[in-house]
Amino acid sequence: MNCKRFEQQIWAYLEGQLPSAQAQAFEAHLQACPRCQRQIAAAQATYRALRALPRHRAPENLVAQVRHRMAQPSARPRVDWARVWRRVALAPALGLLTVAAWWGWQAQQPNAPINTAAEDPTESLVELHEQLEVADWSPSPTPSYFISTGYTR
Repeated sequence: MNCKRFEQQIWAYLEGQLPSAQAQAFEAHLQACPRCQRQIAAAQATYRALRALPRHRAPENLVAQVRHRMAQPSARPRVDWARVWRRVALAPALGLLTVAAWWGWQAQQPNAPINTAAEDPTESLVELHEQLEVADWSPSPTPSYFISTGYTR
């Protein structure tokens, strides 16, 4: 027997539910394994504490009450439409409030110059092209590059 199997059978052993052959293997493992000895001691203490608790009897008619409630159709909970409506209306109201706040904030800002580059990107593209022509992107190309591409300076 290994420790994992031992752990699975602790409670069956404590309650006397193991067949005799398994109980003997259980006890043999228990004699050889200090870790499992500590576990069985803790389980025995827990078992004794649980057995010492007072026992209470269920009411005589408990089974009848449970069966009676199970037989009854369940009542649907009443929907509080006012509460639901408030939640549904809250999202658009917050959206409108956000838009109004942004609009008011924009109205207070000084008029920024209009970005003409967004309307006509030609000028910015020409400037970018000039910068790229001047930039030194890589070391001088090798002769094989000129041969394979047919590029000449």
